[in-house]
Amino acid sequence: MYAVDCNGHCDDCSFTWCSTAPATRPSKAQQRKGWRQDAVEELDDLADLYGIDTGRVRL
Repeated sequence: MYAVDCNGHCDDCSFTWCSTAPATRPSKAQQRKGWRQDAVEELDDLADLYGIDTGRVRL
């Protein structure tokens, strides 16, 4: 087995950096919050690029 084959969640992994903890997924609410934060940051960057005052825009 090579390092590229390891997903980090096997029980008998020979790699010292491998975690045997089960994979956890963020909740739907956490995903939505993350997506919203990413979108707000992207819009803020675009506003800076095009010279738009973000204080006058409701996001």
